[in-house]
Amino acid sequence: MVGLHAVLMGLIVADMVTRQQSFMEHQISREGQSRAITLAASAPVWLLSNDIDALDALVNSMKSVPHLQLALILDSKGKVRATTDSSLFNLVLDDAPSKQLLATGKQIWHGGMVDSISEITSGNKRIGYARIILNGSAAQSELDAVTHRGILYAITAILLGGLLSWLLVRSMTHKLRLLSNAADSIAAGKLDVTLADDSGRDEVSRLSRDFNLMARALEQDQEQRSRFEKSLFMEKERALVTLHSIGDGVITTDTQGRIEFLNPVAEELTGWNTEEACGLPLTEVFHIINEDTRTTIENPVNKALQGNCIVGLANHTVLIRRDGREFSIEDSAAPIRDRDGVVIGVVLVFHDNTQSHAMAREISYQASHDALTGLLNRREFEHQLSGLIGNAIAEHHQHALLYLDLDQFKVINDTCGHAAGDELLRQLTLILQARVRENDMLARLGGDEFGVLLQSCPVSKALVLAEELIETVRTFHFCWGDKIFSIGASIGLVAITHESQDWASLLSHADTACYLAKERGRNRVQVYHADDAELAQRHNEMHWVGRIAKAFEEDRFLLYYQPIVPTSPGKMNFSHFEVLVRMLDEDGKLVAPGVFIPAAERYNLMLTLDRWVVNNALNWLAAHKDIPMVCAINLSGHSMGDERFLAFIISQIKGTGVAPDNLCFEVTETAAIGNLTKAVHFIRELKALGCRFALDDFGAGLSSFAYLKNLPVDYLKIDGGFVKDMDRNETNHAMVEAINNIGHTMKIQTIAEFVENQAIFEQLKVIGVDFAQGYLIAKPAPLDEFHPE
Repeated sequence: MVGLHAVLMGLIVADMVTRQQSFMEHQISREGQSRAITLAASAPVWLLSNDIDALDALVNSMKSVPHLQLALILDSKGKVRATTDSSLFNLVLDDAPSKQLLATGKQIWHGGMVDSISEITSGNKRIGYARIILNGSAAQSELDAVTHRGILYAITAILLGGLLSWLLVRSMTHKLRLLSNAADSIAAGKLDVTLADDSGRDEVSRLSRDFNLMARALEQDQEQRSRFEKSLFMEKERALVTLHSIGDGVITTDTQGRIEFLNPVAEELTGWNTEEACGLPLTEVFHIINEDTRTTIENPVNKALQGNCIVGLANHTVLIRRDGREFSIEDSAAPIRDRDGVVIGVVLVFHDNTQSHAMAREISYQASHDALTGLLNRREFEHQLSGLIGNAIAEHHQHALLYLDLDQFKVINDTCGHAAGDELLRQLTLILQARVRENDMLARLGGDEFGVLLQSCPVSKALVLAEELIETVRTFHFCWGDKIFSIGASIGLVAITHESQDWASLLSHADTACYLAKERGRNRVQVYHADDAELAQRHNEMHWVGRIAKAFEEDRFLLYYQPIVPTSPGKMNFSHFEVLVRMLDEDGKLVAPGVFIPAAERYNLMLTLDRWVVNNALNWLAAHKDIPMVCAINLSGHSMGDERFLAFIISQIKGTGVAPDNLCFEVTETAAIGNLTKAVHFIRELKALGCRFALDDFGAGLSSFAYLKNLPVDYLKIDGGFVKDMDRNETNHAMVEAINNIGHTMKIQTIAEFVENQAIFEQLKVIGVDFAQGYLIAKPAPLDEFHPE
C-alpha cells in the first residue's frame, strides 16, 4: 500500500510539475511574444527615420521586463539596429536560432531561452523585426523549487499515508491474524475457539462475528456428529455382536457376487474365514446342491440381484462345507440398498437345519409308518389307495385290495399280555413282507388288521396271493416263553377298477368282506361282490356305525318306556316299566332299534350306548323319586363283561341318589350264558346294593335250564317268540307254561313279552304268568310322557 501510495503521489507531483512547467513556459512565451509585439509596434517610426538613439532608448526601456536576456531591433535584412547588448550593434546574426527565427517568424526555445520575434511593419510593409529573448532559467529555478516542495509534500504524504496504512493494515492484519490462528485451531480440531466480540462495521469485524457463528455451528455440528458417530458406532457394535451371536449364518456380497463378510456361524458352516473368503465369488465358498438330485443349485445372490427381490432356497438344499461335510440348510437372499434405493450388495442368511430336517424326515416317516411294525400306517395306506384308484380310472388298470384280520390274536394278548401281542405282530410282519411282491404295499391298519395293495393284479391272481397269505399265517407258530400258539387270518378282497369310487368305500367293502369271511369259518378269503345280499347286510351295518357315532355327537337318542303289568290285580302296588332306547335319524324320524342295535353290537358301540341309557335313565329317576316304581334297563353282553361298566353303574347310583330297589337290569340269556362267570359276578355285585335283575329272551338260548340255577335273577322274561302265537300254537303254549313253572319253582317271577291280544293275556292268567308286556298293554312311548297308573 505504501508503494502504491508513493507511485500515486509521484504521479501527482510529476503531473503537477509538468503542468507547472507547461504553465510557466506558456507564461514566459506569452510574455516574450507580447513584449516583442509591443516593441515592434513602437519601433516603425524610429526605424524608418533610422533614429538610432530613439531605437536604443526604446530597446533599453525593455530592460525592466523580468527575465529579459536580450532585446533587439533588426532591419529587414537582419542587421541589428538597436540592442540591449551594444556589442551586437550593426551585426547580422547568423547563428542557427537567429536563422530559424527569421526564416519561420515564430517563437522558439533554445538553451533555456524563449526567443520571440515580431515583424515591424509600415504600411503593411515589413521594415524590420523586434526580437525579445527571455531567460527561462529563472522560471526553471522557480519550477525546481515548486518541484522540490511537491516532492517534499509527496514524501511527507507518502510517509503519513504509509504510517496510516501501516496502522490500518496492522489493525486489520491483527484481526486477520487472530482469524488465521483461529482457523488453524479449527483445522487442528479445536472447535472451542472464540474471537473477541467486535462490534465494528468493517468487513473484518463482520467476518470475525461470522467466524464466531461459524465456529459455534461447527462445534455444534461436531458435537452432533460425535453423537451420531457414537450412536453409529454403538449400532455397528450391536450389529456385529448380533451377527456374531445369532444362530444363523450371514454372508454379504457386493453387486458382483464377491464376498465381503462372513459371521462366525457362516464361517463354521462353510469352513472359510472372512479373511480367506473376502473378495472370492460366492459360489466358491457357498457350494449348495439339491439333496435328492445332487445337482448344483442356482446361486441365490444372482437370483436376488436379477429379480431385485428377496429369494429363498428350494427345499432339500444341502451346503457342502470346505472339508466335504454336508449340512441341510434353509436360506434367503435379499438386496442391500443405500438411502437412494440403489442396490449396493446382497445379504445371504441361512441356518443349519440338519437336525430339524432329520427330525422332519423322522416325523414324516412316523406320520406314514406304524411305530410297532415299521409298515405303512392307515393314513399312508389310504393315500396310496387313492393313488391306485386314480390310476385305475385314468389308465383302466386293475388292482386289488386285501383286508387281512388275524384270528385268535386276542387270545394271545389276553393270555400272555400286550408284549407278546406286539412281538407276534412284528414277527408276522416279517413273514408277510417276504410273501408280498416287491411293488405291492403292505400296511398295518390298526390292532391286528393289515392291508395289502396289489398293483396291476386282477381278482383271479389276487385271490391266489391272498390264499398264499392265509396259508402263510396258518402255518406260522408263535412261541412265547414255554407256550406255542397257532393263529389264522381272514381276508376281504376288493377289486380296484375304473368304476371304483373312493378309498373309504373300498376299505368299507373290504372290511365287510373280511367280517363275512370270519363269520363263514375264518381262515378264508371273501371276495366282495356288490350283489351279494349278505355282504350288503354287513355293509349296511357298517354304514350304521358312522350314523350311530354322529347321533351321539348330535344327541339324537331318546328314552322310551313300555309298561309291565300284573296279569292278576292286587299283585303290585308300584309302577313297573322297561326303558327302551330310540334313535332319531338325520331328518328327525325315529329309527327302530332292530335297525341300529345289531350294528352297535357288532362294532362294539353297545358299551357307549348302555352308558348313555343308564346315565339318562337314572337322571330321570332321580327327578321322580316320589313315584314308587321299578325301572327295567337293558344291558348288553359287552357291557356286562366290562369291569369298568360295573363301577360306572355303582357310581351313577350313588351320584344320583336313586334307590337301588327302583332299578331292574335286564340281560339276555345268550349274553349271560356266553360269559357265565362275569355275568354272575356282575349280577351279585349289583344285587348286593339292592338292584333287581331280569333274564331277557329266556328260552331262545341253547342251555337255559342248565345255567338258570347259577344266575341269581328276580324275573324271567319269556321270549316273545313263544308268547306272540301261543294262542294258536300248542308247542309255544307248552314252552311258556314250562318256563313259568320252572321260574316259580325257583322262586323267580315271570314276565311274558309280546302280549298282543286278549286271548294270549287270558291264557297267561290261566297258566299263572305273573306279568305281561306288549302292545295289548301299551305301546312304547317317550319317557318324558310317563304317567304312573
